[in-house]
Amino acid sequence: MTYSGSNYRGSASVPPGDGGGGARVAAAATGGPTRRGLIGSGIGLVASIAATGGGFAVWSTANKTNLDLDRPFDLDAIPDENRPDKLNGALNILVIGSDHREGNAEEDARSDTVILMHVNEDGTEAHGVSIPRDLYVHIPEYAEASYYPDYTGVDTKFNAAYAWGGVPLTVLTVEDFTGVRIDHVVEINFAGLVQVVDALGGVEMNIEWADHPNYYDETGVTSIHGEERYFPKGPNHLTGEEALDYVRQRYQWQRGDFARMQHQQELIKAIMDSALSAGVLTSRDTLTSFIDSTSDAVKVDTEFNVVSTAISLMGLRSDDLVFMTTPNLGTGDINGNSVVVYTWDLENPESDNPEAVSLWEAIREDEVAAWVAANPEASGQGDE
Repeated sequence: MTYSGSNYRGSASVPPGDGGGGARVAAAATGGPTRRGLIGSGIGLVASIAATGGGFAVWSTANKTNLDLDRPFDLDAIPDENRPDKLNGALNILVIGSDHREGNAEEDARSDTVILMHVNEDGTEAHGVSIPRDLYVHIPEYAEASYYPDYTGVDTKFNAAYAWGGVPLTVLTVEDFTGVRIDHVVEINFAGLVQVVDALGGVEMNIEWADHPNYYDETGVTSIHGEERYFPKGPNHLTGEEALDYVRQRYQWQRGDFARMQHQQELIKAIMDSALSAGVLTSRDTLTSFIDSTSDAVKVDTEFNVVSTAISLMGLRSDDLVFMTTPNLGTGDINGNSVVVYTWDLENPESDNPEAVSLWEAIREDEVAAWVAANPEASGQGDE
């Protein structure tokens, strides 16, 4: 095995199209502890907006939305014997961005963005941890997987979990290497992201210029997709399609997939800020339009309740949301495959990635703010 990269800020990873099945190595024991979708403030944003508007009409709209949401994910049906225990009243939401678009088979969709959103028990702080799609982890056995028993129960890229077993296997995989109990799931696809942004009248984003030698452009960045639109560096007002296009890019920056994850995180905050500036919190019509658009755009688990979640999140703003990326060892080669290395020893990740182990413990114990303060570099909050 070879190694390259530095901490989790290294460049990633593998060209699009590899579902994660390239490196299928039988698990030695029990195993270790995105690109085109949103992302999302999905749950948190919808819920906090529904709550803070105030008034009977707002609550009526929120309740109707709660009833109308598409709920294909039953977390209670996931085998419970190996799922971690719930330790406190904090909220752990797995946000999945799917690359499914109208006209394409849903079974061909990939989870190109996965963020573990943690809201503390008091509802005053939120932390989002992006999980690289090429993170090399253990995929647990799952009898309902499409390719069972050949492909589950192996070590490979993280996004293979979604390709093989959808949301249930993705939840099991995250819980397996983090030890964090997932309370709820929200999934949003390409069209959903566009709907959310356009319902808000667009978003303001600070465009990063392309620093990769093959795309070097100090004036901005040019998309390598579709219309190959050009984004000038600095503040830009983006429509839904433009925002989607920008956060899909990765090859134009030396940080690769890590740059893309950063831009996705920035978009979530931009959506929250746009919700405030667009008057969504004060205008009944705007609020109703936004919630209706969002309810069509997302899928959630059977137990998610917009209203009760809104109560716990009603005070959150973008400044209260801190993002980071799963601590890792950069990019490396494992069995001939370029991956994001979580650890060189999945049975004992603390041996070379103690920061990740301590982060998951902090999430389980609802002490993430203290962990960020004690690990500013690992959390991406230190000086560059």
